[in-house]
Amino acid sequence: MSEEIHIAGIVVATTRAHTENIKNMLAILPGTVIHTVAGDVRMVVTLETTSTFATLDGMDAIVSLPGVINVA
Repeated sequence: MSEEIHIAGIVVATTRAHTENIKNMLAILPGTVIHTVAGDVRMVVTLETTSTFATLDGMDAIVSLPGVINVA
C-alpha cells in the first residue's frame, strides 16, 4: 500500500519586519514550499505531509514563528 499524501495550500500573514526571517525558516521546514510573497506581508505556501495531523502540526509550527500574524 502506498503512503498517504496530504497537500494543503495556505496563506501566511506576517509582519513586514519579519518577512525575510520567516521565509528563511519556512525554507527549512520539510515539505514546505513558498510559491509567492505578496505585498511583503503575505505568502502563499504549500505543505506536503503524510497525515491530517501532520498538516495541522505544520500549520501550528508556522503560526508560532515570531512575526507570523495568521495562517489560513
